[in-house]
Amino acid sequence: MTQSATQPIAMARVQLQRGDPGAAAELLGPVLAAEPDHVTALVLMTHAQLALEKPELAYEVATRAVQHAPGSAEALTALSRALTALGRHDEAIATAQAAVARQAENPYRHNRLAWALLEAGNRPVDAEHAAREAVRLDPEEADFRITYAMVMKQLNLPQRAREALRDALRLAPDNAIARHELAAFDVAHRNPFALTRLARGVTGLVAALRADPRQEASRHLLDAALRQFLVYTAIIMVVFAYLGWRVSDDSTAWARVLAATAFLAPAGYAGYFLARLDRVLRSYLKEVLARQRTASIAAALTLAMLLVATVAPAGWLPGLLGAASLAGFAVRILTSMVPRL
Repeated sequence: MTQSATQPIAMARVQLQRGDPGAAAELLGPVLAAEPDHVTALVLMTHAQLALEKPELAYEVATRAVQHAPGSAEALTALSRALTALGRHDEAIATAQAAVARQAENPYRHNRLAWALLEAGNRPVDAEHAAREAVRLDPEEADFRITYAMVMKQLNLPQRAREALRDALRLAPDNAIARHELAAFDVAHRNPFALTRLARGVTGLVAALRADPRQEASRHLLDAALRQFLVYTAIIMVVFAYLGWRVSDDSTAWARVLAATAFLAPAGYAGYFLARLDRVLRSYLKEVLARQRTASIAAALTLAMLLVATVAPAGWLPGLLGAASLAGFAVRILTSMVPRL
C-alpha cells in the first residue's frame, strides 16, 4: 500500500463503520484512479457499493479484486457478498467456501459462508454449521451470534434464536439489529390478548431505532405493531356490538349489557396496553392514529352509538347496534390501512 493511499483507505473504513458508504466511495475513488489494482481499496469499494444498493457495480469491483489477488480471502468474501446480492447463490456459496479454505481459522469467513447459505434458503443445516463455527472461533463477536440467530429462525427454532440474540445484546447492548430481531419475535405473534408481549416488542423496536435511527425496518415494524393493536381494539368493539344487535329483538337487557361492554371493553384493552408503554410511545401511537382521521371519526361515532344504546328506547336498539357494528367494522378496515410515515 502506498503512503498516499493509506490515509484515505483508513478514513473510508471509518466511514463504512459509521454507516456512510457514499463518503467511503468518494474517498476510495481517487485511490482506485491512481492504483486500479489496489486490492484493499477494491474490497472496501465493493462493500460501499453494496451498502449503496448497487450490486452490479459491487460485483464488477469485487471481480477486479479477485483477478488481481486470486488468493485473497478478503477479496473472495467481498465477491461472495456481491454474488449473493445479485441472487447468484450457488456461486456466492462456492466463493465463500473458497475463502474459508484459504483462512479456515478466520471467523469472518465462516460467517460469510453462513450468510451465503442462509440467503440461498435451501441449506439451513449447512448454514448452521458455518454460523456455529464462526461463534466458536470468536465467541465475543455479537454479529456472529446474530447470524446464528437468523439461521435458527430459518430452521424454525425461535427459542434458540432468541437466546442467540440475547447473547448478542449482552456482548453489544446497543446493537440495533439484535434489538430489532428480538423485538420482531414479540411483535409477529398473532395472539390479540398477549398485550404485554406486544408492548415489549414495541419498546424493543424503539430501542433499536434509538441505537440506529436509520433502521427503516424497525420503523416500519413499529408502525405495523401499533396498527395491529388498533385493529384488535376495533375488533373487540365490533364483536360485542354485533352480539348486542343479534340479541336486541329477544332481550333488551342483554342488548344494553353488550352495548355497554362494547363501549367499555376497548377502553380497558387499550388502557392495559398503554399502561405498558412509556410517554414517548404513547405520543407516537397518537401520531399513528392522527394519520387516519376517517378511522378516528368512525370510531368516535361508533362509541357514541354504543353509549346511546345503553339508555335508548328498546325499539332503537336494533338500529343503533346494527349501525354501530357496521361502523366498527369500517374502523377495523380503515385502521389497518393507516399510512406509514
